[in-house]
Amino acid sequence: MVARKTSKKRSSNTTHAWFRPLRGSYIPVHWKGWLMYVPYVAYLYLTYMLLVPNRSLLDTILFLVPYWVAGIIIMHWVAKQKS
Repeated sequence: MVARKTSKKRSSNTTHAWFRPLRGSYIPVHWKGWLMYVPYVAYLYLTYMLLVPNRSLLDTILFLVPYWVAGIIIMHWVAKQKS
């Protein structure tokens, strides 16, 4: 049998990665990555601003943690898929 050499072609996903790994996290390097990252940061900021004026410190922490953890998990998963 003759062994065939398989050439590894770069997929379009790796040539146009949206994010780059950086110390256990991801940083956007493509405009599509920034298009995902800017609303994510706005989400974190708006959830903080909507909850802080109306609640005590303990209530703020208890209400922010689930929203922020969910946002972080989703954003990390998307960045991992697109890097």
